[in-house]
Amino acid sequence: MDTKSFSRSRYFLLFTDDYSRMSWVYFLELKYKTFDNFRKFKVLVERQSGRCIKTLRIDRDGEFLSNEFNSFCKENGIQRELIAPYTPEQNDVAERKNRTVIEMTRSLLKGKHLSNQFWSEAVATAVYLLNISPTKVVMNQTSFEAWYGIKPSVSYIRIFCCIAYALVNLQNHHKLDEKSEKYILIGYSLQSKAYRLYNLVSGKVIIDRNVVFDERTS
Repeated sequence: MDTKSFSRSRYFLLFTDDYSRMSWVYFLELKYKTFDNFRKFKVLVERQSGRCIKTLRIDRDGEFLSNEFNSFCKENGIQRELIAPYTPEQNDVAERKNRTVIEMTRSLLKGKHLSNQFWSEAVATAVYLLNISPTKVVMNQTSFEAWYGIKPSVSYIRIFCCIAYALVNLQNHHKLDEKSEKYILIGYSLQSKAYRLYNLVSGKVIIDRNVVFDERTS
């Protein structure tokens, strides 16, 4: 990306399961962090699925061709399928998913007149929503259901960038102080059932579930 995110990321790394089309996204400040993030991804999905990664279909970018990456795949029995130069159609699953994520990200940002600094939040939200949305590839299931075996709940989904009022901590709270602070919704936490909220005044990001939304304004 031309603009750094708030976490100083320039790139996003997207992994997509070929069967379920479930996707996982990682944000990188520098491309050489690709290998470290792949190792984290491998541990995560293998523990979730109880199965080992057999094949990794990738392009010929340098971060995927390092000796370190190659040795790791050999040691773990992972076959690397390298697509031919200038033939992105050989990795059409990844290419289509990348295009979809980028288009959704652009729509989320431009539709709400947000700064491009929010691109990583919009990318994460796009991937999150795609995972719990119906897909033609998996019959009568979302990617989430095909991967986890349970239907995803969507009752908590709110309009991106809508106004959100988070209850303040009652400790050290005076009777006449405000009971809530104003934020905008910028995503969903993957570690807990909570929302990611951004304060336009202080610039801070919080994760909270005690939130009241005003989806009519943004």
